[in-house]
Amino acid sequence: MKNRFFFFTIAAILFSAVTAFAETSVKAEVDKTKLSTDDALTYKIVVISDEKKVPAPELPKFGGFRVISNAQSSTTSFAKNGFKRILVYAYVLVPYSTGKLKIEPSKLKIGSRVYESKPFEIEVTQGKNKPVMPPKTKSAPQRNIPSGPREPQYTL
Repeated sequence: MKNRFFFFTIAAILFSAVTAFAETSVKAEVDKTKLSTDDALTYKIVVISDEKKVPAPELPKFGGFRVISNAQSSTTSFAKNGFKRILVYAYVLVPYSTGKLKIEPSKLKIGSRVYESKPFEIEVTQGKNKPVMPPKTKSAPQRNIPSGPREPQYTL
């Protein structure tokens, strides 16, 4: 009888310890690993966590690709043992150079832990159309913006 009590006590303590730690996973995926400069690629990051606050992941530099669209969704589900949050970040990428391009891992930092997705190597061949280069960044033109609060103007 004492052995059973001891076993169930240890099992309950271990179960409590396991469920006390939050679980998080970060997974990245691409819809294709070979494409031409006429095609687009979808890069998706899926974060599953039971943390209350989940920051957005740190994106890799999409070297050789231009982001033409992005979207995100969030789902929270509740169960007996807590809740789970699923965050999905999707990016549509268009290549502007050819060759073997690498997408580095996305990173997510929660507290002192850093989670990483896997990297991808994408093979891009020349399509029929010439790839569109991303715009060169220039500093924004200076506009005459008044500093400080303005008095409201009324028109009658």
